[in-house]
Amino acid sequence: MGIMYDLGIRLLGLAIFLGGLFHQKTRKRWKLQQAWKDLLPHGPVDLWMHCASLGEFDQGLPLLWEYRKTFPEARILVSFFSPSGYDHYAKRHHCADLVCVMPLDTPKNARYFIQHTQPKAAVFMKYEFWLNFISALDTAQVPCYSVAAVFRKKQVLFSFYGGVFRQGLRRVTQFFVQNEASLTLLKSIGIEQVTVVGDPRFDNVLLQKAQRSIRPTTSESMEKLRGICHNKRVLVVGSSWEKEEELVHECLEQLDFEILLIAPHNVDAAHVESLEFLMGEDCHRLSQLERYSHERVIIIDSIGLLQELYSLGTLAIVGGGFRGQLHNILEPAVYGLPIMFGPKFEKFPEAQGFLDAGIAVSFHDGPSLLKGIEFFMKSIENHQYKTLAYIDAHQGATKKIMAFLVNTDGHSVVPAN
Repeated sequence: MGIMYDLGIRLLGLAIFLGGLFHQKTRKRWKLQQAWKDLLPHGPVDLWMHCASLGEFDQGLPLLWEYRKTFPEARILVSFFSPSGYDHYAKRHHCADLVCVMPLDTPKNARYFIQHTQPKAAVFMKYEFWLNFISALDTAQVPCYSVAAVFRKKQVLFSFYGGVFRQGLRRVTQFFVQNEASLTLLKSIGIEQVTVVGDPRFDNVLLQKAQRSIRPTTSESMEKLRGICHNKRVLVVGSSWEKEEELVHECLEQLDFEILLIAPHNVDAAHVESLEFLMGEDCHRLSQLERYSHERVIIIDSIGLLQELYSLGTLAIVGGGFRGQLHNILEPAVYGLPIMFGPKFEKFPEAQGFLDAGIAVSFHDGPSLLKGIEFFMKSIENHQYKTLAYIDAHQGATKKIMAFLVNTDGHSVVPAN
């Protein structure tokens, strides 16, 4: 692989080490990187899927379940680069047999990893393009697939100095991309092994919704919250950052909702206290619902409940859109909630799709937030129906990918007997 690429990987390793001296999360990443060989399971495995973190894992879960359904005896390995993915994957209803940490993308690490795990096929989710691993898989004649990829003209791959990436990605067996724009960009640099399938996250949110109906949460606080929200107009503010919280507070008196559920991205004690202070006396914490006395704003001061909260809502504000880090807008949409989000969404093609379909509105200040809410609430049932129909119409990426993997000659994703 290119000298500059390999140098960049080594500098990344140095940055993780130095960052670990000062930041707890980075220190955790460094410790996991140091122990990756100890955590590496023995092969062979039938399917290996690599995910950066939990978001990519969620995106890949429908494919894992489809593979498991087709090949019940297969061994499935999932790797994570992010410590949060490795630490919290077990909170998902999944079918992985083995889970490990992905080491830095050096030639030596790649060869060791592949020789040790002996995958029959490899899947890299979305933006994960590990060039030395792709090269090692190609050398070992292991098919390698890029799933749910999205490409933009500004990426280094399409620049004059992106030759090492173009060379590396030509070794990918097949790209399963989300949209036609990605196909066109890849073909413009001579990569022809591309299929447009859509976004597997549509399949995932439908899968999670179905699983939740089979295994509903029975916690006392959520049961009480469900009763509080029953037959009421409920605004869910999901994965909010400070900007969304400030604008909700600015518009609080004008919001035509009986209940506001605010689930902040950051649930540490200091932030929850500051959010309580911002929202005023008509505010209560989920963890203290035993003392609830009809407060309008309920702060969700724990994690892992967001999808259930959306099931209680009428409309959703999804956070991250003022930081270029928009959170998952499919999670509320699968329950029929129209969506509001901030202005920095250009890296999220699903956001533009929602806007074009008329089931989402972007806002940049208080007046535009109120205008968007008014637009939806004038005909909320119609907008909810359109949202559900949009989700339903965009499912199916997983079955398209699986059909290709199983039925294409020369691809060894079928487990050996």
